[in-house]
Amino acid sequence: MQNRQYHHGDLRNSLIEAGIELINREGTSQLSLRKVAALCGVSQAAPYSHFQSKEDLQDAIRDYVIVQFMEVLENSIKDCTDQNNPRLLIQMGKNYVMFFIKNPQYFPFVFSQQCMEVNLSLDGDDTRNFPPFQLLKTKAVPILSKLGMSKEKMEDAIISMWATVHGLASIATMKNVHYNKDWETKIEDIIWNK
Repeated sequence: MQNRQYHHGDLRNSLIEAGIELINREGTSQLSLRKVAALCGVSQAAPYSHFQSKEDLQDAIRDYVIVQFMEVLENSIKDCTDQNNPRLLIQMGKNYVMFFIKNPQYFPFVFSQQCMEVNLSLDGDDTRNFPPFQLLKTKAVPILSKLGMSKEKMEDAIISMWATVHGLASIATMKNVHYNKDWETKIEDIIWNK
């Protein structure tokens, strides 16, 4: 790993990005404040002004990525004038995939976390549900209800929607997968034609 210089005043985010890089290369067990400090080219004491422990850094990394991811998904909702239009779900799916195409280092990090939970069922406790998936459920249920779907079919449709965009994001972020078309222009076609 090569050292990177952080921009003055942005050490916290530089440490978080270095932590993501370290976890993706060496695994969560190898994360340490000392190692992220070395990656950022700062003293071993510098991270302690932002994080109390390795676990605190790991929580901050997870929150940092989820906040950015949710912001992208919420912006797709804000941009849609008709909240009951099925196209809203297409746009959310497109933004889901594009978030990871633009930030491929986040995909393996987010989905390797043991604390990340996804409740696929429409019943049950959603308080600990993965926020992007919970947002999909929240937006999809009224749209699919208006289409006359039963609860069982809605659940199947939501799982299918998530599997499609999650699978596309996984494929698009793999270093050994090549595609000669522009993902951004093709994602909607792929989702729509599913």
